[in-house]
Amino acid sequence: MIEELEIAGTTKLKRAVQIGIVVRDLERSKEALSSLFGLGPFHTIEWPNRPESKYWFRGHQENIKIRQAFVQAGSLELELIQPLEGTRNAYWEFLQSRGEGIHHVLFETEDMDAAVDEFARKGIKVLQNGTGIRPGTRWALLDTQELTGFLIELRHRPGPSDGSSIPDGGFK
Repeated sequence: MIEELEIAGTTKLKRAVQIGIVVRDLERSKEALSSLFGLGPFHTIEWPNRPESKYWFRGHQENIKIRQAFVQAGSLELELIQPLEGTRNAYWEFLQSRGEGIHHVLFETEDMDAAVDEFARKGIKVLQNGTGIRPGTRWALLDTQELTGFLIELRHRPGPSDGSSIPDGGFK
């Protein structure tokens, strides 16, 4: 597990908690990871999952729908992402330009606004952002593809965090 990554001088990203992988067929990918590698159980959800969920791509609010499956692999969560509706999003663009593969590494941050502001001062813009699966959660996908070969996502959740996107018992 990556413990700490310093970027843009003073902002430190602590605790990488997730690797996001864009796929064409979520069920096929889940089955392969389960049967070949023993991963599971997967928690699957369609996003947006609440009426108040919001999503912006390159600064413009958009409507999209994606299916996501989450599984813990030790201390790291794997997120499988299948775009379903809408073409103005980083998942669809990635699938069209690169095919399936590792899309992002997610780091939790205690102060989303300060981190985003500092990255912006260093020339790293937010590619897409929105509200998370859990109420009160915010995320921002930074446009770091040219710098790192993948995107870096920041996530902030109020209160203590166990690092997972979906509570251990799922949603009630």
